[in-house]
Formats: sequence, structure tokens, C-alpha cells
Amino acid sequence: MSRMCTLRSVLALAILLLVTLWAVPAYPWHGTGNIAALAIDPVTPTTLYAGTCDRGLFKSTDGGASWTATGLTNISVSALAIDPKTPTTLYAGAVTVDCATGALLPPVEAGVFKSTDGGASWGYIGPYQVVYALAIDPQTPTTLYAGTYWEVFKSTDGGATWSTDGGATWSATGLFSVQTLAIDPVTPTTVYAGTAFASPEGWPGFAWEGGVFKSTDAGATWSATGLVGGDFAVLAIDPRTPTTLYAGGVWANDWYTWVRGLFKSTDGGATWSTSGADPCCGVAIDPRTPTTLYAGDAKGAFKSTDGGATWSAINTGLTDILSAYGVGSAVGTPTIDPLTPNTLYAVTAIGMFKSNDGGAIWSPTGLFQHSPLVSLSLNPTVVTAGNSLTGTVALITAAPAGGVTVALSSKHPSIATVPASVTVPAGATSANFAVSTSSNPNSTAVVITAAFDDATRSALLTLTLMPAVTLSSLSLDPTSVTGGTPSTGTVTLNTAAPAGGTALALSSSNTAVAIVPAIVTVPAGATSANFTVATSPVTASTSVAISGTYSGVTGGAWLTVIPATTLSSMSLNPSSVPAGSPSTGTVALSAAAPAGGAAIALSSSNTSVATVPGSVTVGPGATSANFTVSTSSSCTSSAVTISGTYGGVTRSAGLTATLIADTVTIQQADYYASKHELRVAAKSTGSTATLRVNVTSSGELIGTLRNLGDGKYGGQLSWPVNPQNVRVVSSRCGSATSVVRSK
Repeated sequence: MSRMCTLRSVLALAILLLVTLWAVPAYPWHGTGNIAALAIDPVTPTTLYAGTCDRGLFKSTDGGASWTATGLTNISVSALAIDPKTPTTLYAGAVTVDCATGALLPPVEAGVFKSTDGGASWGYIGPYQVVYALAIDPQTPTTLYAGTYWEVFKSTDGGATWSTDGGATWSATGLFSVQTLAIDPVTPTTVYAGTAFASPEGWPGFAWEGGVFKSTDAGATWSATGLVGGDFAVLAIDPRTPTTLYAGGVWANDWYTWVRGLFKSTDGGATWSTSGADPCCGVAIDPRTPTTLYAGDAKGAFKSTDGGATWSAINTGLTDILSAYGVGSAVGTPTIDPLTPNTLYAVTAIGMFKSNDGGAIWSPTGLFQHSPLVSLSLNPTVVTAGNSLTGTVALITAAPAGGVTVALSSKHPSIATVPASVTVPAGATSANFAVSTSSNPNSTAVVITAAFDDATRSALLTLTLMPAVTLSSLSLDPTSVTGGTPSTGTVTLNTAAPAGGTALALSSSNTAVAIVPAIVTVPAGATSANFTVATSPVTASTSVAISGTYSGVTGGAWLTVIPATTLSSMSLNPSSVPAGSPSTGTVALSAAAPAGGAAIALSSSNTSVATVPGSVTVGPGATSANFTVSTSSSCTSSAVTISGTYGGVTRSAGLTATLIADTVTIQQADYYASKHELRVAAKSTGSTATLRVNVTSSGELIGTLRNLGDGKYGGQLSWPVNPQNVRVVSSRCGSATSVVRSK
């Protein structure tokens, strides 16, 4: 089967298992699922111990298939150590802690606990410190080391009494957190410690001052190795060549250059090398083939078969399931079965996985979250105190019939309030719920938690204190209007208005010109509100101050009110034209035309004499525009009035269309009876005129003469009889008569 098919099969099996177990009662290890420590019985490796973050220590006697709670419950287990000669004797480093925030919970119970009956019962043996690491001398198991927040403690009587180095050798301040311990299996007086700098509360800044330290006198004194200046939480010693060791963490050789990864030394820590940041940072060594290494980091599990020179990912059935549960791909340091090194265990945020083939394929153990609840999110995660927000719970797959009811809680209900539960409806994968916050919190951080079956998910909500509400600005749009036209005012606050809204007082410096409402209210949750400024007509441009006041702060803006734009004049050029000739009309406004221009309506008092377009537009910002007046060709002089109307004002101008007749003369008027043809030749002082020939006595039209150019006209016109006398009439109003000669 290919890797992809395997991956799909494992994921499908996990989802099937999930659906099957939804109705099963809560598991005995019900909690966050985050496993912090794992130990294997060196004599009987099918016996495992797992320390969880919030439910204490659990035990399996069947290689992880099933688990039961030990006598150490409701406490965070951070370290485990088993007596290699008497495996029923084991030690646990533990502390009471809030797993969502990492904060210690009062009353603080911290230190080393001991069991001599395989975990059935436990006794507190001190020291009263937060213990991060435990190590047992493999040759003398009554010798025990404990790494704490400040220093290394040592007991030579199985924890009955403890001594300490006082932390003086770690730094000038001694403020170091001892994260991990490793004992040379061949020379147990050689002990290594991985530390991280622990800045005391209130200290500013940040420092890379941790490192890997070494003691060659069973912890009496310590000296720095070649790997100092950083944070190191993992150490592993080659069981066959103890001068070869590995350290996982961050190394900073100065304040600006640092390397995160796995480091290796082949000379007992004197010098170190690194293959880079992948993987980082936990490592375990195959006890039979020490060149085979296993590592866990934020991207999953890795394997090396050449002592860390090269690495390959081994995540089939591991990171795909982690991603499906929405918890990322982080894997803790793998743990190796000492008798069957191909059997591995990996701890994650949702439980423990196991591989029986050297990491090729992984599967969940019995210590694994089966709840469909995969995440709790808040939107937004930072809100101003007093405001509400939305929480969302998400499932790994659609809820079954009847839905899934998820319990909700707030760490500080007086600060942030949530409903007791929220139900994801059948067929859905998520559901929202409302979170309300106090306007006067006594803290600015609160943890919201969702729980269903064996899963608990948390999210941190941060509150910011609401600043005092003040007026930030007052603006007007537009800032200039024609009298009688309104403007829109806007008041803006420096922050959102509280519950009930914020009312601001408004005023105008000239209420005869501009009027505002007495108050404007910004609604709760909003930062601004609009109001209307009403204006009155004015005869001259007038500036008015519009002001708003709240909580002693006044803001304002100027509004300019201008007179209404009207038609101020109408003119014609020329005012007298020959009939048939055009004139140019001009309209002028009292002020510049507004945006979009001003359309002036036009009219003529006698359209048979003169015509105008229906309107003419004065362009935006302009004050005048021209138009054409067309006159008709009339043989009488006429007067007409041209008018324009805009802004309720009409302006007019007179136009005279004057008759200017041409002079017509007839040079020939002959009638050829045999052809029934009248031949006429004439002249006109109007070279563009049209000349028509009529019977003088009856006015009958005989025909139109051709324009021969240069004022000459002529034509051969058919007519049945001699008209005796003809009249030639010009379109320019001139005429002439002539006796017709017979030919």
C-alpha cells in the first residue's frame, strides 16, 4: 500500500473510531490531553507511565492499549524517573498549574513525589520547588537529581533528604531554570544539565544566558560546556559512547544571531556542531544502534540513521491526525522501548501515539482524545472592555442526530460571561456563542474554555480599557452651499460610544442663515453620527461656524452660504439682422454655474420670425454661454422677443429681422409659339436668390429660372400660350415685369 493510501486509511479509521466513541462516558484521564512526561519500565517495557498536564499520572500494563489512573491525580506531572533496578519504585516531578495559561495555581503543590508500589500510592518527598527534570544514577539508583526553577537538587537516600549547589555556578545571579538532566551511564559522576535563563518578575528585556553545563563530581560543582548562550530543554547521551551527546534548543552566540536546532558533541561537550534548525528540539537514541536517532518538533517526528547528519520525516498516521483535530503538528521527544527499539511512543497535545516499526506508521494509543471537539476560537481576541464578541466551537466532523452540546466556562465570569453551553446542530461542524465583557474589569485577561467528553479547549481573551469618550472632530459636506440648500454635518468620537450612546450639543453662529438640531447622538458602539444643517436664502456670501461640544471638548467647521444663482442678463448680437440671417444670443448668470452646469430655458415670442434651441447650458464654474437665433426669410421687417429663464428669473432681448430686397431686371421675354416655349433672361443684385416666372395677369407660376452665376438667371420654360406679360419674383423680395414678345 502506498504512503498516501496508508495515510487515508489511518485517518478514516481514526474518524470511524471517533464517531463510535461519542456516546461513551468520559474517560478517566479526561482533561486537556497534553502529555508532559512519559517513562517506560526498563524491565517490563509493556508497562508505561504518562504524566498529563492537569489530571496527574496514568499507567498502562499492555503497551499503551489501555490506561488507568494512578494514585497521583489532579496535578501537572512534568518529569518522571524509574528505578532501573527496582522498577516499582518511581519518581514524579509535579506542580499545580493552569494548563491553559501556564500560571501556578494556589495552593501551590510542587516538588518530587515517590511511589514504591508501581504508582498505586505516592508520598511527597520534597524539595518544595517546581521540578522540570529528574535523573537517576543507573548504578546507584538511590542517588537522584532534580532540576528546578533555580538550581539542581540532589538526594543520595532515595529522596529522603536533599542538598543543592545553590545555583551559584550557573551565572552571577543564579537565575536559571534547569530544564533537563542527563547522567553518563558509564561514569555516573558525570552529569549534564540543560538550562534556560529565567528572568525574575519585573525584569525588563530578554537574555540568552542559558546553556549546557557539566559536572564531573556528581553535581558538587558545574562548569559551562561549549554550548552556552541559549535555551536547551533536551539532552541525550550515547549509551555506548558517552562522550557523544546531543542537545536540543536555541543557541545564540550574540544578541542578534541565533540558531534553533539539534546540536551534537563528540568530545563530552567541549565543542558542538549543528545540522541546522530541522529538526528541533527533542531527541532519543536507539540503545542498540546509537547512530539511529528519533526526534520530535513542531513539524512532527523525524528519524536519522547516520548519527544526525541527515533526517527524514516519519509522520504517517501522526501529523495527519493531529491536523484533523486542529492542534497543529507538534510532537514531543519520542520514547524508545529499551528491549524492542523499533517500538516507539510519541506524545502530543491530544494524547499518545505508538509505532511498532521504527516510526514508519503511527497509531493512537488508549491515551488519546476521542472527543470531536477540536478547537475554541474568539473573534476578536482583543476587545475594549464593555464590548461583546463571538466565540466559536469546532468539531472534527459533522455533529450526529441530536447535535453536540459543548460546555462553556469563563475563568473570570465577572470579567467575561459566556452561556453554560452551546449546541452544534446535527450535520454542522461548528457553532457560535456570544461573549459579553465587563466595562470595569479588575483584570485585562481571561481564559474561555469549552469542554466535551475527553477534550478541553481554551482561548485567551484580552480586554483593553475604554478611554474617556471625547469629541475628535466635526466636519461638513459640502462646506459651501446655496442658501436654501442643506449640508450634512458629521461628529466623530475618539472611541466607540458606550452603552446608551453619546449625545453632543450642537450650535450655529448665525441661526438666521444656518440652523442645526440642539443635539446629535452617536449610537452605542459607533464612533460617528450625522446631522443636517438647514440654510436660508442670502443676498451675499455668508460664513457660519457650526460647532459641537462634549465633555468639555468643542470642535467645529465653517459653512459658506452663497446667494442662489439666477439668470442676470440676456443679450443678442446683432440685435437687428436681415431676414434669414442668424444672430448670436448670450445668457449670463449671477454667479458661476454649479457642478453639472446650469440649463437655461429659451423661447421666442414668434417662431415664424425667429427660432431658438429649447435650452442652453452654462458649464460648471462658468458664468455665461452662447446660442444661435435663426431667422426666417420674410419679405417684411419683423420684431421678435428672445427670452431665457433660470433660478426663477426671466431675462429677454429684442431682435429685428429687416427686409433688404434685391433689384431684379428682365433682359429677355420671348415666346416661341411653334415650340410653346417661353425664353426669359434676368438679373438680380442677390446672386444667391431664387427667381420664379409668373403670369402677370393671373399670378400663375410658369417656372423657375436657372442661376447662371454673377447675378444672371435664365430659362426656357414650356407654356401653352403666349402669357403676354410676365413677372419675375425673387426670393429676396425683389421683382420686375416685362411684355412678352412673340417669335
